[in-house]
Amino acid sequence: MEGSGAPRFGADLHQGPRPFRHGPTRRAMNIQQLRYVVATVEAGSMTAAATALFVAQPALSRAVRALERELGTDLFARAGRGVVLTAAGESFVARARSVLRSIDRLRDIGDSAEAELVIAATATLQASLALPLLEELRNQGITLHTRLRGCTGAREVHDVVAAGGAALGLCDQAIDSELAVVPIGVAEVRLVSPPGLDLPEVITVADLDGVPLVMPTAGTDRRAALDRFYEACGITPTVAIESDERSVWMEAVLRGLASCIWHSVEALKVPQDGVVFRSFEPRMFQDLSAVHRKDDRTPATVLLLEALREFAELGPGAPVSGSR
Repeated sequence: MEGSGAPRFGADLHQGPRPFRHGPTRRAMNIQQLRYVVATVEAGSMTAAATALFVAQPALSRAVRALERELGTDLFARAGRGVVLTAAGESFVARARSVLRSIDRLRDIGDSAEAELVIAATATLQASLALPLLEELRNQGITLHTRLRGCTGAREVHDVVAAGGAALGLCDQAIDSELAVVPIGVAEVRLVSPPGLDLPEVITVADLDGVPLVMPTAGTDRRAALDRFYEACGITPTVAIESDERSVWMEAVLRGLASCIWHSVEALKVPQDGVVFRSFEPRMFQDLSAVHRKDDRTPATVLLLEALREFAELGPGAPVSGSR
């Protein structure tokens, strides 16, 4: 399982030292925190920044410190009664300003007739990515007329976007197509189990041998990717329940019938009582991406994708390439 040849879910599940949950749904890093950091730079201190933004200074300081912990680096160093940027902080602030410029430009067109946005995603990603994204935009004063279009999987998301049925697609599985792909972060993959299962707190994939699992329906792209993954790991999963409805997966765990593999990006939607989360060793992550047609130059879509790409590049170990 170790090394560059580690098995992956198709081309999108990977293992490695990326100890963060990254993307628009992550609570520890948000656009407001970027504004706090930039305001601190411009004002010269957190106290002055809090005054300029009409927020309590302790709240601003906590938000900035929480961001530094999430990034794993200091953005500011003490300088007398104020603060100065570290080298890492200078790089971060340059990108943060770029994100905020895109967000502010998006706000400017938010009330225009061109601002309708159709987002295609599975039910899982509608709840765990699309809605938090729209919530974050609303918190920044951006109101887009948005429709969510449900899809059964990544293949359908690509097909809908390619056919013009949606401007933007959200995916957690790599699919070959003619669409442009914008990496927007990663989500840790963990095992969710009923209490009392005889497993260590941190597990390897080999530990899943013999554990009753909920799996996607046989014949689907996601099931095929999982089957290839387990085959590469040298184990045969014990399939207790087959379903393509993620709500059924968690219900099966809550009822003590089986365990399932779950994105940590969805942790806020998962009941914390009655289930046990276990990380893998080495830790495993699922790539998250937005897809769009290469010829789509609708202002709202262009600016949103630009902001997503720049935001994703702010985190440690985040993808730094543009759309491909």
